Amino acid sequence: MMLPIDSETISAVLFDAGGTLVHIDYEIVIEAARACGFEIDEHAIRIAEAGARIAIDRRGGRSRAALGTDSGRVKPYFRDMLPPAMIADHAADEIAAAVGDSHRAENIWRVPMPDAAETLRELNQRGIRTAVLSNADGRAEQTLQKAGLTEHLEFVIDSHFEGVEKPDPEIFRRALQRFELPAERVVYIGDIYSIDAVGARAGGLSPVIIDPTETYYGLDCPIIRGLRELLEPVNAGGN
Repeated sequence: MMLPIDSETISAVLFDAGGTLVHIDYEIVIEAARACGFEIDEHAIRIAEAGARIAIDRRGGRSRAALGTDSGRVKPYFRDMLPPAMIADHAADEIAAAVGDSHRAENIWRVPMPDAAETLRELNQRGIRTAVLSNADGRAEQTLQKAGLTEHLEFVIDSHFEGVEKPDPEIFRRALQRFELPAERVVYIGDIYSIDAVGARAGGLSPVIIDPTETYYGLDCPIIRGLRELLEPVNAGGN
């Protein structure tokens, strides 16, 4: 698959939600660390968070079962995204627990990614349909609505309501049924290779990984650093 996305070959783009269209409200993490006496910045969290994604891939490389479930991955994800050079080990669990409490109260994957609304709008204007398929806890559509993104989406599939989640290809098949399109006409954009790219490809879709921190290299699918590259590629190769 080539970028930018061309309506002559692609009819729809299916997006992940967290880490793809919306990112974590990093102020929540910064404040939780500050309450424990540690000062961290957003850049350090973003770099550590990229490592948390790679940690999921390592587990997924062992087996599908080792990936576990989305709900089971949340707690270790919050722990892994704390910069180890800046957070003492004894405090990391306390900070991660505080972030988890905030997430249970309100989904903290809620800040729109740069150019998210504009990219969705332009894809629609080019005749390309857009929707979301997310491993989530029942709050995906509400969160995307608050972020001002649902007006550009045909539908939101939340694994909580489906009873199946990525990387199982079945949930991708359900999205294709909603689109009423063949798999080869749909692209999937996600941020975790072992969940998003592996699952999408198993469902017959073409995967693209978004990686703003330039952590992934050598993947067998395109990598983008930002959503605008779906329209105007800067470095879209799987380098």
